[in-house]
Parts: sequence; structure tokens; C-alpha cells
Amino acid sequence: MKTTVQEDSTDQFMTMLVPCSSTSGQVQDISSELGSKTDTPRFLVTLNIGIGDAVSVGLRAIDEIIKNDPEASGKIDVLCSRFQAEVFKYDPRVNRIIQSDANFWPEISLKQRVIGFLDPKIAQLAQFLHDRHYEAVLPAMAAPELYFRLDAHMMYPDFLMLRKDFSAGLHGRSHGTIGVIIRRMVDRYFGNKLPEPDPDEDAILYISEKEVRRAIKLAASIKERAHLATEQCTLLLVAPDSASIVSRPPTKLLIAALEQALEQRPRLIAHILPSYSDPVHSEALLHALAPRFGDRVSLMPAEPRPTVLETTALIDEADIFLSGDTGLMHLAAAYKRLAPGEDPRFSPRNRVKMITIFGGTNPDIYGYPGRAVIVGRGRKEQTAFRPGVAKEGYDPQGRDLFDHIAPEEVVGAIVSQVDASP
Repeated sequence: MKTTVQEDSTDQFMTMLVPCSSTSGQVQDISSELGSKTDTPRFLVTLNIGIGDAVSVGLRAIDEIIKNDPEASGKIDVLCSRFQAEVFKYDPRVNRIIQSDANFWPEISLKQRVIGFLDPKIAQLAQFLHDRHYEAVLPAMAAPELYFRLDAHMMYPDFLMLRKDFSAGLHGRSHGTIGVIIRRMVDRYFGNKLPEPDPDEDAILYISEKEVRRAIKLAASIKERAHLATEQCTLLLVAPDSASIVSRPPTKLLIAALEQALEQRPRLIAHILPSYSDPVHSEALLHALAPRFGDRVSLMPAEPRPTVLETTALIDEADIFLSGDTGLMHLAAAYKRLAPGEDPRFSPRNRVKMITIFGGTNPDIYGYPGRAVIVGRGRKEQTAFRPGVAKEGYDPQGRDLFDHIAPEEVVGAIVSQVDASP
């Protein structure tokens, strides 16, 4: 089976189609063979850019669709960015991963929008999706012009309930808001036959034996480097980076907290994940801690860049995971399962203890209070729509959105988790 979509090799826009269970793990051009897995598209889940969206929206939507219609398993397509695609790489519930980095909001006039203007590259994608004849679409991507051309039912939310949910989350009267909203959107399309969604229900993420084996080996080498008996070590994995200053804990806060935690608990070792949005962030953390704590503190090299699932597997092998409100937080909170048919001896552990530091974004909307110790509640910006819900483009105008957090709060969270570790 071949598709006929053409593409300009000089253009940044590209659409790709991948059988979800591909053992090669390589993304294929849309014009190439689709593989041996039967192509059975029934539902489409679209996603905004970001790993957090892939987990908190995509995986939850897939799970809820199948709860309502078990026959939908293996018949769900996902439209996402290349960076998000790996989250769905081994998921047997997914039919095809359709990748696109297209800009669905080009700079055009309101008049052009009203008369139905659509960028030719996006029109190409829209026609391809239209021809797949979906029964319904979960519209989590801001692309109304695309949806208009798909000729499929949309899983829209109850907008009155949506407003109430966000209001309750912003003011601390509920938690797990995003997950509940996504599940309700799906349930509403199917006639609300299921019980009210559980805000603490985990998203299910499939990883392979390959990533788990690699993570086990890496975790062991980190502990050996610390010159402590493996059974005496507590491995703290630190993710200091975030794509936004709104959710990126300041280096000075992390340094102060980790210095005290490492001093108070000699069996604690810290491994720092690399920064990409702010490359000096992780290195500054290492350089501040290493002179005093030596090999008990280490930094993962930025290159070669670990894949999303390699990082996920390493988080699962750690004892404690410390981060801000970032995509890695969502990966840590997801319930990991081994890809079908792989060696069960390498099943994920799913017992890492999470600590999440919140600045400007709202922990009751994006956090996991049932899974993590949350530090930083109560800042006034968290109760505003921007940046509490929508952090993109928010300018704090030089304010430190984490200055309400004392290092001792983070230290207390780390020490309590160390003491609770076996």
C-alpha cells in the first residue's frame, strides 16, 4: 500500500506516516510502504506541540476512547510533531502516527480566514486526513481550518463545564483538571456512559525492553561512580530545564536545596539531566555542587541527545525525580508498560518518587498531587489564566516566579523521600 502525497524537499513542512508497532523504530516518508500492520483508521487524536500534551492529552484520550469502545484499540491515529511521535512508538492501541510540523496559524487576515483560506501545505495534509474517513476527532490542536475539512465528528467539550473546571483548578478546588477535561470530551462523544473520570488515573505509556536495559545499565554506572554500595544509594534524578522561564526553577534555588539535601543525607547521589532550552543551566548546577560532593553529583552529556523513551526509562530507574512543570514531569507520572511481546523481566518499575516545583503555572491543573510532592503552591500568578494555564508568550518582566519558595521546602521534600526509600 502506498500513498500519493508529494512534498517539496526544500520545505520545512513534512507529513509522515508510521506503523505504530514498527520494530525498526524509524520514521518513514508518507510515500513509502506503511508496513505489514493493517491500516484501520477510525479515530484521530490531534496534539499541540509539547511532550506534556502527548502524555496528558494524547495518551489519556487514547485510553478513554478504548474504554468506551474496546474495538477501537489499534484503530486510533495520532497527529503530532516529530518530537512527540516517540511517545506513541510502541503503543499497540495506535494505528498510525502522522507527523507534521506545519504552522496551522499562519499570518493571514481575518477576511481570508472567513472565506476559508488554507495554506497549500496544510490543505495537502487536510485532504490526506479527509480521505482516511475518521469517525471522530479529538481536536486538541488549535487548527479549526483543518477540522472544517475533515468531514468527521468532533469530540468537543461541554464549554460551560470546561469553564467551571478551569475555574475550580485555578482556585485549588479540584486537581487533575487537564486529564479530567480530556476524558470528559471523549465520554461526551460516546454519550457519557462511563463513571466520572478519576483525576488521579494514570496515562499509560509503552516503552521497549531496549530502553529499559539501557536505563538499568546507566543507573548502575551512576551509582558505581559515586563509590557507594548500590544498596546504600538513593538516586535522585534532577531535570532543571523547561522550555519556559515560567516553569523553569532558578539555578540558585536548586543549588541551595541540593547542597543541603546532599549534606544531610550522605547516601543521596544526584544525576543531572542536560539542559537544551538554557544550556548553561545544568552545567552551572554541576559546577556549583561537584567541588563539595565530588562523584556523588554527575551530569548526563547533552550529546548524543537521549531519546524521549530513553529518558523516560532512566526516570523509572531512579529512586526520586525532581523537576519543574515540564514534559518530563508528565513522562515520570505516566504508568509505564513494556511493549507487547518483550521480555517481562525488564518490565518498568513504576515506583519513582516525584517532587515537582511550581512557579507560575497552576499545580492543580497540570500537577499530579496523587503521585508527587508538590512544592510552590499559592503564588498569585497561578490563579490567573496566563500564566496559570497558558504560559506561552507570558513575560514575567524580570520577576522570579519561584521567589515564594524557600530552599528548605525543597530540601524537606527530598529528605522525606530519601528516608522513605528502601
